[in-house]
Amino acid sequence: MSANAHPLPSLWQKALYWTDKMMWGYRAVGIGAALKGSARMAYLYARRPQQSELHLRSGQILEFKFPSQIPRALLMFGDFVDPEFAFLRRTVRPDWIVADVGAAIGQFTLFAATLPVASVAAFEPGGANVTALSANTRRNGVSDRVEIYKTALSNCETEARFETTDRAWVGGLSETGSEIVPVRTLSAEFPRLGLDHVSVLKINVAGFEPSVIEGAMDYLARGRADILILLLGLESLPWYAKVAKLGYRFFYYHPKEAVLYELTAFDADSVLNHRPWPARNIIAIHPSAIDDVLARGISLRRLALNSAAIPV
Repeated sequence: MSANAHPLPSLWQKALYWTDKMMWGYRAVGIGAALKGSARMAYLYARRPQQSELHLRSGQILEFKFPSQIPRALLMFGDFVDPEFAFLRRTVRPDWIVADVGAAIGQFTLFAATLPVASVAAFEPGGANVTALSANTRRNGVSDRVEIYKTALSNCETEARFETTDRAWVGGLSETGSEIVPVRTLSAEFPRLGLDHVSVLKINVAGFEPSVIEGAMDYLARGRADILILLLGLESLPWYAKVAKLGYRFFYYHPKEAVLYELTAFDADSVLNHRPWPARNIIAIHPSAIDDVLARGISLRRLALNSAAIPV
């Protein structure tokens, strides 16, 4: 994929994405909390302020512009409810270096920076998002452990136009974009920045994940990242298989069971239709980090592919 291509998700992908959001939230917080979140959302849309903020149950405060930067899932459920957040809380170490590729206004960056970690490197090319990201790190008192890079990571080294849409979450590289941003490969840029090894690498870039993974393959081939948190996407499936050939093992995490369910097939049915817990991200772990994960009271199981899902 070229740096200028902008992938358009299908209606089926969009429907799957929103279904997953609702399912994981209901499972994590319950119907009552979700209904309160719906009321929060309705109140915000009724008032329509230019700027607002959300106080999460775990303590973080997220400032955002309305409606372009509205964090709908966090508003609905009031906290970080994806299974990978529970996984990282359980496995975190104080020497961790975390890289957030596609940091947006700072949801994952704030989560990581308020864990007992050494540092967080946040990559976000959109100017409006970088402004909000910087403000959120200051507001939450973590700017001393967060480095922000206004850079797009992809599969080539160049400069390109970046388009910020009316939904800042889905901005991307585009020939019609109004911002000029540096585009770098992860394999080249991380060593340039002194990130010779990261403990956690999260990639969520609004459909550009295949390009980012392609540009990260040399880095991953050297085992430079211990844990990967990757946004699910049909276009990414062949890249999961390529990363698995480098030795990484792929999992879904079940937060209530504290179990990592391992995937060994990367077709659409195996990856998307057999999740043991609603999830929109997949976790990959380098072999050198598996023992440390298991030492935190987490067990491994093979994902059952002979049923629609594992009962919870």
